[in-house]
Amino acid sequence: VCLKNSVYSDYEEQVMVFANRTNIHWVNQNTREHHVMPLEGITEAKYVDYDPVENMVYWSDVHHGGSISRATLCAEERETIVSDIFIQHVKAAFVSIAVDARRRAIYWTNSASDLIERVNLDGSNRTVIAEHDMGSPIDVEVDSHAGFLYWLDAGIKPRIESCSLSGKGRRVLLDLKDQYPSILELDVQTQALYWNDKNTKQLFTARMDGSSMKVLKSSIPHITGIFIEGNYIYWIDWWNKDIEKIPISGQEEASVILSPIKDMEDLISVKVVSGVVQCPPRPAYKFKAFTYMVNGTVRAKFTWEAGYGWKIPQYFELDRRDVDSQIWVEVHKIEADSNRSVIIALEHSQEYQFRLRACNTYGCSRSNTPEVKFTTDSASVFSSSEEHYNAIPTLLKTGIILGGVIVSIGILLGIWGYWRARKRKTNRRYRAVRYSTASYIT
Repeated sequence: VCLKNSVYSDYEEQVMVFANRTNIHWVNQNTREHHVMPLEGITEAKYVDYDPVENMVYWSDVHHGGSISRATLCAEERETIVSDIFIQHVKAAFVSIAVDARRRAIYWTNSASDLIERVNLDGSNRTVIAEHDMGSPIDVEVDSHAGFLYWLDAGIKPRIESCSLSGKGRRVLLDLKDQYPSILELDVQTQALYWNDKNTKQLFTARMDGSSMKVLKSSIPHITGIFIEGNYIYWIDWWNKDIEKIPISGQEEASVILSPIKDMEDLISVKVVSGVVQCPPRPAYKFKAFTYMVNGTVRAKFTWEAGYGWKIPQYFELDRRDVDSQIWVEVHKIEADSNRSVIIALEHSQEYQFRLRACNTYGCSRSNTPEVKFTTDSASVFSSSEEHYNAIPTLLKTGIILGGVIVSIGILLGIWGYWRARKRKTNRRYRAVRYSTASYIT
């Protein structure tokens, strides 16, 4: 989960970003609006992080050899920067990720091969940072300012280690023997480490050099992720399916800030980031124009389906442009957000070009704007996804389809009748043979 302060429209809000296997979500903490980012092909994603420089969300997916991908919070500019993390297919592995925004790199754990690796954010210079004497590295954090890497090893000898970002100066900070840790969090502002123990159901803290270890909070048995924001510690409780928080001192009772969350047991990653969220509208698709005649007047009906609207007011602008002009002129504004249509009157035997722009408070879509071009010479259909074509009138097209269905049924009935006739003829011959045989025996 990433908790980020963001500017959305004209006021500040906090946005949480998390992954639960097949989807990347972000939730507006103030309004509680929940968005599932329109991203496809995600199978086993649990860990996420955020780059405030380019406003990109990163996630790891352990399916099909493991990969690390990224996209904007508006689900644009998606790309995979690392693939084939695992040497062979594994059913369960931890690929925790940590973005170093200052040096433009990302680090990750590979619990299948017991490695920690890094790569530049453009996908270049993949390097192994730590590989010897590793048990099961499952969570990694980066201190970009000081230039150090921290990770949790949950193997036979559980411990928290650190090294420089190049892999040098590796050392054990905390020996967590008799503990069963599963998550690690770093607070650079207070120079503190936080981790959990599933055995004692406690939340621990210590200085970043490993000193001053103490219990911060007890009786939190179902914690799966922690993150720091300001003076509060947040954690994910998979049993209660919520996100809770307490003051960083740990002295007060926990309060619920977000509940319920579906598939909470799949949430693991916990990060704190900052940035800006201003999502443009998603372009419409399946934009079509149907022309027809009404009392000698040519009319055009435009239909479309809307893209994801980010749950903010969205409308559409229908623009027209003369064939020999570069200037678009708005002819209709539609206050609608999905599966709408509009009808306008046109001139006879004229060539037209229309486009449909999706708009919201951020602005109007500038790319992938669907267009249609046609001449009002007959009843036709024109589509934005294909070249202009003169369509078969709907009635004739329907008649052809029905005719084809009737012919097919007739052929099937003919085959069935022929088969029945052959069967009856065969039965008559069989009965005749049986009668002759019986008479002969008699």
